Amino acid sequence: MTRIGESAGQDSVMAERAGFRRRETESVAALEELVAQQYERLLRVAVLICADRNDAEDAVQIALERAWRRGESLRDPDRLPAWLYRIVVRESIRLEHRRRGLITRLLASPREIAVGLASDGGRDLDLRAALRDLSVEQRAAVVLHHYAGYSVAEMAEVSGVPLETARSRLRLARGRLRAALGGPDEQP
Repeated sequence: MTRIGESAGQDSVMAERAGFRRRETESVAALEELVAQQYERLLRVAVLICADRNDAEDAVQIALERAWRRGESLRDPDRLPAWLYRIVVRESIRLEHRRRGLITRLLASPREIAVGLASDGGRDLDLRAALRDLSVEQRAAVVLHHYAGYSVAEMAEVSGVPLETARSRLRLARGRLRAALGGPDEQP
């Protein structure tokens, strides 16, 4: 026997489940579309942070797997690109920390990274060496701000750090890059 109101409650639960499935399907479709459009850019960001193409590819793949598994947890579809970049950046940083901790990293010769940038001879190699000498967090700040085009506030959000921490990382990284590349001590 069904009580009055019980049927209405079941109907609302069924409607809620149907709505959840529709939103889940839409978020998966949006994620697939974003990955198709942004994969190369995500990979370039990871390469610049990891300083190694193989690690970068691993970072992107792990990030995409995590995004795929947790796609339904994203509440605001407008934030999908920043959310995906955040996962890629964090995974790139994690892999770079792990790789830097290995003694074999110290013994290995530096590897070239192809990021599709036009080379201007020695300056390009100097920049790559200077980027490699930054901490992974500072490198991520430079890549997100100057390469990916994020504002400092967006960069802080993607990195998952407070705004002042993001500003500090970017300022310190710029100073170290300026010193390594022989630039002026202060920006005009």
